[in-house]
Amino acid sequence: MKGAVATAAIEGNTLTENEVHAIREEGKQLPPSQQYLQQEIDNVIAALEEVDKSARSGEPLKITTEWIKQKNAQILHGLDVDDHVTPGEFTTTSLTVGSVYRGAPPEDVPFLMDRLCDWLNQFINPLDSPDTTPDHRFFCSFFAAVIGHLYIAWIHPFGDGNGRTARILECALLAHSGVVPWVASNLLSDHYNRTRSRYYQKLDAASKRGDVSGFVTYSAQGFVDMLREAISDVQGMQRRTAWVNFIHERFQDESPGNTQQRRRLLTLTLKPGDPTPRRKIRHLSPQLAELYAGKEDKTVTRDLNRLQELGLIRREASGYVPNIEIMDAFIPGNSQKSI
Repeated sequence: MKGAVATAAIEGNTLTENEVHAIREEGKQLPPSQQYLQQEIDNVIAALEEVDKSARSGEPLKITTEWIKQKNAQILHGLDVDDHVTPGEFTTTSLTVGSVYRGAPPEDVPFLMDRLCDWLNQFINPLDSPDTTPDHRFFCSFFAAVIGHLYIAWIHPFGDGNGRTARILECALLAHSGVVPWVASNLLSDHYNRTRSRYYQKLDAASKRGDVSGFVTYSAQGFVDMLREAISDVQGMQRRTAWVNFIHERFQDESPGNTQQRRRLLTLTLKPGDPTPRRKIRHLSPQLAELYAGKEDKTVTRDLNRLQELGLIRREASGYVPNIEIMDAFIPGNSQKSI
């Protein structure tokens, strides 16, 4: 979902990831004037899901003009487009890209797209060999993905949806590489969205000055940064899960009852790296406030002292924090150091 939201956001879609989740998972309804935003996101998600299904099936990817046209048709399905635009068909009108440069002449588009598809297939087909190393497979797939993206932006073969189509192609080439997991295949769209002004700057430089290496370098640096962030997020979730399990195990030896429940909840509610002053302990959450209702301050003191004895929390100058750092010994090695 993150990649779909990002690739639509680049084109001006204002829905956030949380809003899309609420729409798709919780049935939130947008007002009629905003429903086109949902349609655009739904279209991109449908195209990405089709790519994911194909990659998971293990079927080889062959890029054709019909494949690219079909993705463009999916992206523009149900959206209002200009009269000169036919979803899934090459443009017959000369197009200006962002008031900066002209796309390819319409009469040249079919030839140029056929050549692009031939080049991409020649580049990725040898990767099916069992002798291809993972490093070589990744390099070729990443290079083909970024260059394919760039050339569609240059050719601008469709009346609308070229950027979204280019990023779907990019994602498909990465997803079918055999070495890039699905969750990472969408990271470039998120990178482009976060650095949108630089994204357009690099596209412009590649068009005007032929700075292809600049766009490839920009994409590669962003991909590495996004991978590191994704790894950090996964490690954070692993850390939190290990911590919750550890807390529950530690309290198995404590006498069951309200006191055990209150102390366990307090430990789980304290925020790592954000010391909580003693005076705010009672009100860390509505559930905790309820459990402390009617209790004297010495109850809070006893709870804090016991949790420190158990090694679950520690006191710092400005308050109390959970000892979640002890979980780091159980988390797999810091993989991002090798990227």
